[in-house]
Amino acid sequence: MAAGILMASCKKNDTNTNNSQPQLSYQLTATNTSTGLAQKSTANANIQWTSGYAYPRTIKFEAKQDGVKAEFTSTTDEQIDLMSSIAATFGNFTIPAGTYDEIELRIDLDKKAADPAMELDGVLATDLSTIPVKLEVDDFIELKTESQNVTITNNDSYIAITTIDLSGVTSGITETMLLNAQLTNGTIVISSHSNATLYHMILDNLRSRHHHCHFEHHGH
Repeated sequence: MAAGILMASCKKNDTNTNNSQPQLSYQLTATNTSTGLAQKSTANANIQWTSGYAYPRTIKFEAKQDGVKAEFTSTTDEQIDLMSSIAATFGNFTIPAGTYDEIELRIDLDKKAADPAMELDGVLATDLSTIPVKLEVDDFIELKTESQNVTITNNDSYIAITTIDLSGVTSGITETMLLNAQLTNGTIVISSHSNATLYHMILDNLRSRHHHCHFEHHGH
């Protein structure tokens, strides 16, 4: 009976807030923006990602408290700057207070109209040259994180901050592969339609990597 009440209330409270109950929202940021390459021919070869954005379309909060499961879902169409010094907050849940044995957070990235689900812009730098790089992720990506023993208290707000670690996004890609990539107006464009082999390697890395989430506590 309790589980049914939780499930029903979560659907009603996706966009409503109750000041006495805990509030949970989300942030999405990128970390480790310098990406190493496999089998480098020059010691300093790397990609430095300088800007990027993503479209988190669906946010899911799944939790287990004393053996009872609860699920909350929210949607958004806001573009998130992954490298902003002040991260944007999105998604808003009113959740029951208590200690959660396990919390699973899922952020689904998907394209919006002609905009990709995620875009990263940067520079491939070697000892001999620099070449602009653009990654356009046209496919759906689910970012999944898990946390244990998280305590949520009444009259407080929390931000679940998910980080995309870019250090391994090009895992398995060599400097030679990038230097031999097709250029579009002088830029290495990596997408489902351009340099597709590189694109699918990066897509697999993004989908298979363990992403991190931590909770920030803010009093009302």
